[in-house]
Amino acid sequence: MAPTPDGELEDQILGKIATLFEQTLSRPPPSSIVDLWKEHSAIRRILDEVSSLQSKVSDTDKRLSDSVRDAEVIKKFMAWADGVGVARNNVTIGDTKTNGLSLQATGTIPNGHIVARVPRHAMMTLDLAKKSSLLKKAFERDPIVSGMDNVGLALFLAVHWLQSEKSKWHSYISILPNSFPTPLFYTEEQLLQLKPSPIFEEALTFYRTIARQFCYFLLAVAKNKIYESAQRRKDARNTMDVPIFYNAPFTVFNFTPRLYFWSVGTVTTRVNMVPSENGSGDDGKAIMIPALIPLLDMANHESVVTDQPVDDLVCYAPADECAVITSHCDLEAGKEVTIFYGCRSKGEHLIHNGFIPINHQKQDFFKLKIGIPKSDKTLEAKKKLIEKYVQNVYCTGNIFHVDLYNYPEQPFPLDLLMFAAIFVCPEATDSAITKPEIRKKGLEFLKTRFSLLKRSYEASFDASKLTEIGIDGDAARLKAGESEILQMALSYCEKLEKQNI
Repeated sequence: MAPTPDGELEDQILGKIATLFEQTLSRPPPSSIVDLWKEHSAIRRILDEVSSLQSKVSDTDKRLSDSVRDAEVIKKFMAWADGVGVARNNVTIGDTKTNGLSLQATGTIPNGHIVARVPRHAMMTLDLAKKSSLLKKAFERDPIVSGMDNVGLALFLAVHWLQSEKSKWHSYISILPNSFPTPLFYTEEQLLQLKPSPIFEEALTFYRTIARQFCYFLLAVAKNKIYESAQRRKDARNTMDVPIFYNAPFTVFNFTPRLYFWSVGTVTTRVNMVPSENGSGDDGKAIMIPALIPLLDMANHESVVTDQPVDDLVCYAPADECAVITSHCDLEAGKEVTIFYGCRSKGEHLIHNGFIPINHQKQDFFKLKIGIPKSDKTLEAKKKLIEKYVQNVYCTGNIFHVDLYNYPEQPFPLDLLMFAAIFVCPEATDSAITKPEIRKKGLEFLKTRFSLLKRSYEASFDASKLTEIGIDGDAARLKAGESEILQMALSYCEKLEKQNI
């Protein structure tokens, strides 16, 4: 039988995905940032080619692109929310003009007032994903789906997006953004704006991970057709297990890179944690699982500049089986109801939330990486010394990682000095690394490293954009903060040098 046009397209899609997965994504990422960038461009190009082929049969990407969050969509969502028991106290959803949609007060709301309650049955939770007949086999048999909670929830969202009006959560899904301002959705030009920040590499690695998951899942979806073909042959009917996505609405054409990336982006930027219905852990405490909480996830972030602990303004009330959001100040009608997203670094805000607050709280850090050449004959001996004496530096292969903080009094742990001594010492022995001249040489190494890194930030951002909203402002705030931390680390080294430490 001659192949059908759709069959030929499917073969082309699967050929590209299988090659990408087997030759690139199933292997460790390149250690060189230059090679990682080249690989990223190649992955992006192949996924674009796959999307183009899929669009000849499926309207998935067009539907995502064409979705709007207009007044009618908001009205339908609010009616749905009221219908499923979401309780609102003087709050609705409105347009902020600059930050998309948000929760807004419709009347006076006093400080500490519960503004909304969302019952568990209105949420999209990992518990429901596991019980879903559409994904049950995947959770039971696939290590990635069962072992990575956010992945499982993202697939559950993708399933319900494809179900459209048939989904219980159609009105909620319709009000979600069709894209997100996180680096996962950046263009190549926008990604390059992050250099020389370590977040540039982190963004590429995250994109690679999600691309790998997509390819893995699409190849699993393709097994549905192979299974159905086997079932039509009596001699092969019982030779193949039922594929993990056999009951899901996924096909090789409608499960697109954009749909999966969008699902991951939605979970990454909007997830909250709620207690599982399925018991507790060994310590007796409730197992926390990811959930998408309609209405509550419309609350935008507000920076809190304080050294005091900040209460979680979104919490779960077990007695009432609902999530609640509480106002943190007195509000008048028309004002935004905001929450504090948590103590995150600027880089974490960008990767997970898609923005860096203009008034970022105090906590921030720089991810420092130092590599000992694989050709160094003392590498293994040095690794043993580092493991023995240095607690705050962790190792992946021959690369060592430590966080620098924006604390002028002590921007890095003192055992980094011991790491530096081990790094520069020609003899990897306990006695050699404690010699004064080696400790001094190690401190000089750190000073030089911090100075060179800081110099790489010069002219890498426009200070006039520090208060802008969007990628230009985010990149400027990210790099300005990291440059400041490097200066703190350099100054601290100079202080230690004067103290002969």
